[in-house]
Amino acid sequence: MIADSEHDADMLYIAGIFVPDPFIAIQINGEWHGLFSPLEVGRAEKHSRFRHVHLDSLWRASAKEKNRQGLAATAAAFLEEKSVQAVQVPGHFPLAYAEQLREWGFEVAVVSDAMFPSRAVKSEFEIQCLARAERLTRQAMQQAEHFLAACGIGNDGILRAPADAARPHQRVKSADVRRIIETFLIGKGAMPAHTIVACGREAADPHNVGSGYLRAGNLIIIDIFPRVLATGYWGDMTRTYVKGKAGRDIAKMYLTVREGQDIGLGMVCDGIDGETIHRSILAHFDKQGFSTGIKRGKQQGFFHGTGHGVGLEIHELPRISMQSCILQTGQVVTVEPGLYYPTLGGVRLEDMVVVEADGCKNLTRHPRRLEIE
Repeated sequence: MIADSEHDADMLYIAGIFVPDPFIAIQINGEWHGLFSPLEVGRAEKHSRFRHVHLDSLWRASAKEKNRQGLAATAAAFLEEKSVQAVQVPGHFPLAYAEQLREWGFEVAVVSDAMFPSRAVKSEFEIQCLARAERLTRQAMQQAEHFLAACGIGNDGILRAPADAARPHQRVKSADVRRIIETFLIGKGAMPAHTIVACGREAADPHNVGSGYLRAGNLIIIDIFPRVLATGYWGDMTRTYVKGKAGRDIAKMYLTVREGQDIGLGMVCDGIDGETIHRSILAHFDKQGFSTGIKRGKQQGFFHGTGHGVGLEIHELPRISMQSCILQTGQVVTVEPGLYYPTLGGVRLEDMVVVEADGCKNLTRHPRRLEIE
């Protein structure tokens, strides 16, 4: 592998330390070697997970003697010294590096599945990291709830900021709530990423982060997914609210999604097929009159997966969706059914759980309520 570990989860998984610039990781006979620049080698020797840590300068110099430059050339020099002529690389391995290695006589094959299938099943330490990330996520959601509860409602139906806010009595936009959430998380050492605060029609588009005014009586989806900077693990949680009184149709849609999430949470366990969970929730939605399909050129209903794995990436294996995927003890997945209609908005509820032998452990542990007075 040739990548940095700030952005490449596989590299972080095997290295165990954050390195902002690309470096080289090579496994030979079951043992991992890390090749680092003079800037990083000392830290890697003390804190990385590599069995062998090397200063890469020797192989850089060897490559230069052959008029080769760059990280692929350094890796090639190391491999040649170890008498290695065939390598496997991850699917996202840079094409330019692969072509260089082939040009220099190496056989390069791509790993067809995940580079580290073991990443899908979390260790106890990883579960602790994820639980901390979800705890911060829950606290950030509480900040949003408290702000919405303190907001007033103008004659135009738009929320007004509370008297003690930075802009008291001003009309409230999605960005105002997002700022409160993200400021809290940054102060706690977690980096938020495109936090969703979407109201009304914006909430009918699942990944619309939201930009408009927040209005009383309208559905407001808040989806928070921060990464804890110290560990690299993510939290993920979604709640849907209405400021004031919810209309009958909105209340029914919310109840249906809540029941759907309960179905999913009740089915998660070792050995269950994620497809079975997803289809069960879809069937419940259909039974309650909330169909899924394309209407007037737009997707409506429940048209995303029920859940995904969470770890060093916010979206990773396994999946709970229309594709068959057997869940295993120790995996951490979300359960997040949703319904989306332009005329009503959207509802999504998301908890993060650990798969266990006969059920699941909920790491989110945050109440679900629709109305905020």
